[in-house]
Amino acid sequence: MPHLSETSSAARSSAGGSEGQPRSVPEGAPYHLVLAGEKRRIGRGILAIVLLHAGLVGFGAAFAQLGGQIDLLLGRDSVVTGGTEFTPVTMATTYASTALLIPWSMLIQRWLYGVKGGSLHSVVGAFRPAVLGRAILFLAPVWAIYMTVLAALEPSLAGSWAVADLLFMFAVTIVIVPLQSAGEEYGYRGLIFRVAGSWGRGPRSALTLGVVVSAVLFATIHLSTDVWLNLQFLAVGVAFALITWRTGGIETAVVLHAANNVFGLLLALALHADLGAFTDRSSGVGSVVYLTPVVLLAVITAAVWYRTRRDGPAVTPMRASSQDAIPTAHTGGAGAR
Repeated sequence: MPHLSETSSAARSSAGGSEGQPRSVPEGAPYHLVLAGEKRRIGRGILAIVLLHAGLVGFGAAFAQLGGQIDLLLGRDSVVTGGTEFTPVTMATTYASTALLIPWSMLIQRWLYGVKGGSLHSVVGAFRPAVLGRAILFLAPVWAIYMTVLAALEPSLAGSWAVADLLFMFAVTIVIVPLQSAGEEYGYRGLIFRVAGSWGRGPRSALTLGVVVSAVLFATIHLSTDVWLNLQFLAVGVAFALITWRTGGIETAVVLHAANNVFGLLLALALHADLGAFTDRSSGVGSVVYLTPVVLLAVITAAVWYRTRRDGPAVTPMRASSQDAIPTAHTGGAGAR
């Protein structure tokens, strides 16, 4: 196996950038084709996906142990150490570990493909506050209403809570959970969507591969054995990938993901729900009610598509020189729309 620095140099060279310098993103490329080139580099893509999941598991294990030790010092009987309590510390470390996928995804893209990690934000290479703001203003309230209706239709079992734990978990939900949601988006709608998209030989196959691979892997990591929950996770993966493609960035998907997790946890805390039962993903816990978010996601995706119908998917900016333009086989023209 080559030394780390040798592998990095080779990756940068074949990606099109000089050693030590990031590769320029292709001009006029939709979000999922930023890593596309003349060669599909499937092996490198698989390595990127493996590294992403290694980070997900590794960060989770390390933070779980850290949280478990803190709980031991506090005299808490944490589930991490074989106990029965889902403590505030366990909650904080669990969600914080997933948030690390944000820098980890950027690092993998930079190392294996030579492209700046910041390009994962959007096609303009930066997080777009205007897009984020519109999603918060128009979509977050819709999701809050849906979550409230779902809580009424599928009430959770009540648990026993100390006031201090509720307050701590409230803070974790507001501060850390949005970052956890963003971490999954950068990993799956960001890195994996692009990696799998680079395997296609044309715009349609690239989009299909990107959506399917990222959605299936996203559903898989949630480790559910319930058919309704898996359907919901797949719907989330497909919808968020299509929204990312049409808007040219992950801002809207981050808002929807964060709204789902934050509102769900806030409702659980407000209703003093048993978080163990609330997060249960075993067979039989779901029902036909979980078709509701599937339909809602379809409506939101259709609305985003309609809004972008005139100009098509957002693409990377055009430059004076076209020497870095995306290869013709991967162009994001009308065939991809």
